[in-house]
This record gives sequence, C-alpha cells and structure tokens, in this order.
Amino acid sequence: MVPERDNGLLPLRREYTQAWHGFDRNEVRQYLDHLEAQLHRVITDRDAAIAQATSASRELETVRHEVAKLNARIEELKKPPERLEDLDERMQRTVTLAQARAEEVTKRAEVAAEKHWASSSEASKKLRERYTRLVAELDKQADALHSEHESALAETRAEVHRLTVEAAQRRELLDNEAERKRRKIEREFEQTITAQRTSHEKHIADQQTASKNQAERRIAEATAEAKRRVDEATAEAKRRLDEATTTAAQRTTAAQRKVERLAEIREQARKSLLQADEVLKGSEAMLAALPEESVIPHASKLVGGDSKAEETKPAAKPAEQPASKAAAPAKPAPAKPASSAPAAAAPKNGQGEQNGPKANGQKPSPAKTGS
Repeated sequence: MVPERDNGLLPLRREYTQAWHGFDRNEVRQYLDHLEAQLHRVITDRDAAIAQATSASRELETVRHEVAKLNARIEELKKPPERLEDLDERMQRTVTLAQARAEEVTKRAEVAAEKHWASSSEASKKLRERYTRLVAELDKQADALHSEHESALAETRAEVHRLTVEAAQRRELLDNEAERKRRKIEREFEQTITAQRTSHEKHIADQQTASKNQAERRIAEATAEAKRRVDEATAEAKRRLDEATTTAAQRTTAAQRKVERLAEIREQARKSLLQADEVLKGSEAMLAALPEESVIPHASKLVGGDSKAEETKPAAKPAEQPASKAAAPAKPAPAKPASSAPAAAAPKNGQGEQNGPKANGQKPSPAKTGS
C-alpha cells in the first residue's frame, strides 16, 4: 500500500495510480511539496538580494569613514603656522588641499552612487529574469500536469465506462470536484506568486530609491563642507593680510614722525646758524668801527715792517669762536641712530649751512683788516 504522505521531493510521474475515489493523495501532496520547494527557492533569492543591499550599505559606511578622515585632515591643516615665513605658503597649501580633497570626496561619492545604482539595477534585473523563468517553468509544469490529467481522465473514463452508470456518475462527480480543487489550488498558487513577485519588486525599488537619495545627500553634504572650509581659509588669509597691512601702516607712521622730528631739528640748526651769522655780521660791524686798528697797518707799511701787521691778524679769531659756538647746537642731530636716510641727510644740510655762514662771515674780516 502506498503511504498516505511522503515528505521527500519526488519527481512527478506521468501516470497516476488508479483509485476509485479520484486522484491519488500522495501524488497530489508530492505536487504540493514541489510547489513548496519552488517557494523556498524564491525566498533564497530574496535573501540573496538582502545580502547585496547589506553589502552596499557597508560600502557606503566605508565611504563615510573616508569622509571623516578627510575632515580630520582638513582640521589638521587649519592649525596656525609656527613661523611667520610659513604663513602665506601654508594658507595657499591649505586652500589647495581643501579644494583637492573636496573634489576627490565628490568624485568618490559619485562613483559609489553609480556603482550601487548599477549593482542594484543588475540584481533587480537578475531577480526579475529568474522570477519570469520560474513562472514559465511552473506554467509548463502546470500544462504538463493538465495534459497528463486529461490523458488520465480519458483512460479512467474508458476503463470506468464498463462499470455501472451509478459508478460512472459518481466518478464524473469526483472528477469534477478534483478539477475544481485543482483550479482552486492553481489560482491560489498564482495569486501567491504574483503577490510575492510584487512585494520583491517593490522592496528592490525602495532599496534603489533609498540608496540614490542617500548618495545624493552625501554628495550635497560633502560639497557644502568643502565650500565652508574654503570660505574659512579665505577669510583667515584676508584677516592675516589686513593685520600685516595695519602693522606696515603703523611702522610707516612712526617713520614719518621720526622724519618730521629730524626736519624740526634741522630747522632749529638752521635758525642757530642764522643767529651765528647775525652775530658775525655784528662783530664785523664793530671791527669796522674801530679807527685805531685800521690806522696801525698803514703805519707799519710806511715804516717797512710786516711783523706788526701780522700781529693784527688774530683780531679775526674772536669772530671765528662765536661762529663755532653758534654752530654747536646742530650737533644733537646725529644723536638718534634709529633715523633713516632723511635723518642722515639733515646733519649734512646743517653742516652745509654752517660752512656757508663761516665762509660768508670770516673771509671778509681779514680783508678789511689788511686793507
């Protein structure tokens, strides 16, 4: 006797065992077991698709870690330089590296998004093809089963025709009942397969949409972060430049003040020299007003002696001493070694003015004394 149910996967037989109450239950159950095995294959394919989605998520996590490393590198480059000489070069290098890293992160995110999109599309295509192939195989098996069923019904009708009319009617009723149940099972199976196929397609579409949205969001975040880093580096460079400009302006103002101070000192020296010139002119007028000193040289010439005329020459020395004393206030000009070229030029001009009054104030006096 054939067992009532066999759980093993057995191939379908082309001929059914003859029974008085319709189809053999074991064969029908074997067919249902075969359908259950097909469903297990579909579930296995679904698990494979989920594994692929998990792998894509891991790759996105790897990209996220790389972005974090690049952000840490940018933070390291944002540190201030230790020397002033490295300021401009470090800022330029920071801006260049930030732009290069931003482009690299953007390209990697785009490549990862395209890769995940392509893998998801390929996986969905393979699953769709597999589902189509499985449905076609199931349709073929259903057609084969239907043809076998029709042939079995024909043989059964031929064999049962010899039986009584009541047995024939009962057999026909049982055949109709079996046909109805078979169609019901096929409809339920088709509905189940359709629902699962729709669910898998919807799940794959949702995964593709989520992967695409996440990739676009990562690209937007990386672009915004790179732009913010570049703006910060530019602002820092501008601030450093403003500080350097302010320092240069302050130094220029201090140098201008020193130049003005030296100009004031030079003006004071010039005034002192003018005063000395006035003193020399006054001394010259006083010497010209003395009649005795002007008669002595004439008398010495008449007598024929030059020694007394030479003794009168030191009379001009008192005029030279006030001139040198008057020119003495011009000496404080070199007392400031921090002055620049204009400051060094001031004593020279003062010295020229000092020599000028001496030449104009001393040479005429010996000429008058000798005349």
